[in-house]
Amino acid sequence: MSGRVLVPLTFHNSGDERVAYTVTVTVAGGGRKSPFTVVEKAGDVWPDTTWPTQADITASGATTGTNDTRISLKVVQNDPFAGTN
Repeated sequence: MSGRVLVPLTFHNSGDERVAYTVTVTVAGGGRKSPFTVVEKAGDVWPDTTWPTQADITASGATTGTNDTRISLKVVQNDPFAGTN
């Protein structure tokens, strides 16, 4: 059985410098025995802007709408120009 999970993501840079973001999206449960993970990146988000996207996960047993589905996010931000001076 294959399924699809769409996780909407919006990156917002409220700082004064450009920032790169990496988000690791993990989905567990929902009819799947082991968790699965995807990575989404926003490489150069300008100050005071947003970058909407989504994590599109297609895998056997992937589903939301069951009580045991858990979605977790790990967000890392960094300066894409650090050390380039």
